[in-house]
Amino acid sequence: MEKDTESAFRRHQAIVPQVKQAYEEAIGLIFADLSPSDLDSCANILEEHENSSLDTEQIINSTRSLMTKIVLDLNQCVFAGNDVETKLTTLEMLKEQFASHEGTDWKFNSASPEDVTRPLRMHNLDLSIRYIERQLQVQEKELEIAMAKSIKNRKRIQDVQAERVKVEFLIKERMAQYQDIKPLLIEIERSFNDSYLP
Repeated sequence: MEKDTESAFRRHQAIVPQVKQAYEEAIGLIFADLSPSDLDSCANILEEHENSSLDTEQIINSTRSLMTKIVLDLNQCVFAGNDVETKLTTLEMLKEQFASHEGTDWKFNSASPEDVTRPLRMHNLDLSIRYIERQLQVQEKELEIAMAKSIKNRKRIQDVQAERVKVEFLIKERMAQYQDIKPLLIEIERSFNDSYLP
């Protein structure tokens, strides 16, 4: 299989020089319609104001030659920089491999719009589902954080409530003790005052 592929690749490499030559011929024709008459208006202005004449034939020939060379160089860069030779050869191999399917009626036009667009719609639905799943994951994490904070705050409230009950009990206990010793305190205060009064 590997040998067959390699020999097919070598066999189809002959297409590369043909394509290159076709491009070069086409590039050679790009500037073929340049004519010395294209510079007549410039030559007239120069003759009128500078009393000199333009060699329009020489200018056009130089321009044509220079522009053709630039485009040819650019074409060579495209071929070299994008591995066009390999891609052309591979394309020829694929054309040969699938030649039996050439002209096959795949009945795309007879398919309903729903059938034609189904893969795209399914893909969009899949994207929507994945987006919703990610949103749910984010919300679940946020809910976990919120629940942890809520449990922590609830524990703090319970601790404060327990402390409040404890303090309230101590206050009541102190008040009861105060009520018990209040008559004694009043009596001590009276006797203290009586001892210092004349």
